[in-house]
Amino acid sequence: MKISISVMLLTSFVAAKDPYGLKRKHKNLQVHNIIKKASKTNQDVYELLAIAITESSLNPKAYSRTKDSGLFQVNCKWWYKKFKYDSMKSCKEDMMNPSKNIDAAIHILTSYRKRYNHCKGNLGYRCYNGGPGWPKSKNIDKIKRYEAKVRERKQILHSHYRDMIETIKEIYEPRI
Repeated sequence: MKISISVMLLTSFVAAKDPYGLKRKHKNLQVHNIIKKASKTNQDVYELLAIAITESSLNPKAYSRTKDSGLFQVNCKWWYKKFKYDSMKSCKEDMMNPSKNIDAAIHILTSYRKRYNHCKGNLGYRCYNGGPGWPKSKNIDKIKRYEAKVRERKQILHSHYRDMIETIKEIYEPRI
């Protein structure tokens, strides 16, 4: 009994130091991918990481029951024509490529924020999850919970991973 309590305490201590497992090799690779793209496009790294953690737990091969694909769970049903794909199938295949999925997510988030006042700032998370029609959605409570999750995860990234993220950012930020 004493051993299992010690194991439980150690496990919770380790989890508190790395709550999202970002130091694990497979997740750390995606952290690097996201930070690299964010640095090149002047995006908020913490925001993008929080969205990817919320959407797929940083699994680049994630595929949902609603047919969302990749790290940022891009839905090709809505985006394949806007991204100039010939078919949903080719879009879905590309969205399993982390680099293309990150590019798509950045495009979606920034285009919503530029085009719609109700997608500015943190409301962009609602648009990312529910589209620009979120204020009239029957799923508005779910969309608001999504926004809260992203904001909470962004805060946890700041408090638990700031040193790691800032060190990685230095690798990819353009030198002046």
